[in-house]
Amino acid sequence: MITYGQFRFLDLGDLTKKKELEIACPNNLLGKVDLFLVSHHGADLSNPKALVWALHPQVAIIDNGARKGASPAAWQVVHDSPGLQDLWQLHYAEESDKLHNTDPERIANVKENCEGKFLKVTAEKDGSFTVINGRTGAEKKYSRKP
Repeated sequence: MITYGQFRFLDLGDLTKKKELEIACPNNLLGKVDLFLVSHHGADLSNPKALVWALHPQVAIIDNGARKGASPAAWQVVHDSPGLQDLWQLHYAEESDKLHNTDPERIANVKENCEGKFLKVTAEKDGSFTVINGRTGAEKKYSRKP
């Protein structure tokens, strides 16, 4: 958990479901987060519904590769999380389908031959933050959720 003023960002790295469930069940030990970096590149061996939904993320980023992570099952758990405003991806998931990839405006690399584009997050002490797509230059500002 990284905090900056009221901003709360969670990156659990490559934890698997068993360890993640220990954090969320029976009690959520982390509370709610503003931004969640989806565990294990969005692999299904991580990201149990009990944890993701308990975090109640406002925004989630999947740091997947074109052929690594962003599994349809994990993607759906995050996508359906209560209160989620947006889901961003580092790459279009080639081994998935259009229904399990976010809008191209929120994907940094849309071609399998990666161009090395990025997603950048800037946070403010008041809890607001901005996500910028390095491929398109598009940015979206998020206000602190109540």
